[in-house]
Parts: sequence; C-alpha cells; structure tokens
Amino acid sequence: MANEKVLVIEDDVALNNVMCDYLNNEGFEVIHEFSGKAGLASAIEREPALIVLDIMLPQMDGIEVCRNIRIHSHAPIIIISAKSSDYDKIVSLGVGADDYLTKPFSMVELVARVKSHVRRYTTFHSSQLGVEPSLSKKRTYGPLTIDPVSYTATVNGVEIKFAVKEFKLLDYLSQHPSMVFTKDQLIDNVWGYNEYLDDNTIAVYIGRLREKLAKEGINPIRTVWGVGYKWEM
Repeated sequence: MANEKVLVIEDDVALNNVMCDYLNNEGFEVIHEFSGKAGLASAIEREPALIVLDIMLPQMDGIEVCRNIRIHSHAPIIIISAKSSDYDKIVSLGVGADDYLTKPFSMVELVARVKSHVRRYTTFHSSQLGVEPSLSKKRTYGPLTIDPVSYTATVNGVEIKFAVKEFKLLDYLSQHPSMVFTKDQLIDNVWGYNEYLDDNTIAVYIGRLREKLAKEGINPIRTVWGVGYKWEM
C-alpha cells in the first residue's frame, strides 16, 4: 500500500493541509486540490488509488465532480461533508461514491477508511493482472456474461460499466443463484467490514445495479421482503 496516490479535494485550506499531513505520514503520495474543476482534472490525469472529496466546492460541486470521475475511473471516492442527512448520503452513493464522512471527523478514522478502501481497490487490480487469481470463473446467464478475471460484465457482447463495489456485489450475488442474503450478509461478504455502512447503502447499490441491468432488459435481482435479496435468472 506504500506510495499509493491519494487525491484530496477540499477548499478549506487548513483542513486540506491537515488531511494531507496525516496521509503523508502513513506513506501515501498525496495530491491536493482546492476546487471542483482542478480536482476533476487531477483525478483524470493523475489516476489516484483513492479520492477524498468535499461536497461544497467552488467552480463545481462535489456531487458533479463525483459523477464525472465515475466516467473515467473506478477508484474509491470518500465524500466528506458537513451535511449529515440520510438524503445527502444516498445522493452521494447514488452518483458513485463509496463512503461518506460527516464533518467534523477524526483524522484517525479518515486514515483507517482510506487504508481499507485502498487495500481493496489495489487487491482488485492485482487480481485483474493475475497476481491474485482467486475470483470466481466467468459465468453466463442468457445474454449476460460476468467475467471476474477481467472485471467486466457484458450483454450480448456489449460491456456494461460498473463501479468496483457495484461489480463485486453483482459478482457475489450471481455466484449464489436462488440464495437469499440479508443486507448484513452482503456487507460482510462484499465490503468485508460493517462499521461504516448501514442498510441504506445496500439499498442504493442494489438500485444502481437494477437500473443498469434494466436498461439491457435484464432483471435478475429479486427482493425477498423482510429478508434481503437473491439472484434469480
């Protein structure tokens, strides 16, 4: 994990500097920007392993920055914001963020989350390169093909773009057809930890998967009311 690039986009100079100092001390190569447009440019050009992104930014707000980053990158995005409502968290996750921290927050917690997300992100990319080929084999369900080795999903040969966590959730559910998983089980098995997530997170990710698959005429994720979700196709 040493020397992995982390991009911090925060217009509060003092907070930006403190976050950078803590992350530098943990061995990360930190890039910092103070506006939405500059942050988006750095996210595309510098290809960081993780992005810490404030919502309230000059020139372009964090939600729009996050939406645009997702067009170019699967790197984890941690939203930081003074807004603590469930609505703001759901909107952030809905445009592709992976995590949400409410200000004020502990720098120790920020560093812990950064390390956790970077570890998983770099592990996924190593798997793609054959360093850790432990993912499940390619599977086909009618017109849908899921290939964990290349980290792609295609319908009739045309790729559907998924963020990292979206693909992991798709992969996990499809590995276990007809099995019903509770939200807690999905958090444990897909994210690998549960201290930072709540039930709304899973609902948001399930919604995003369904929306992308529905555009291709596919609806394999079923809700089992009062229990959870299952793959049935």
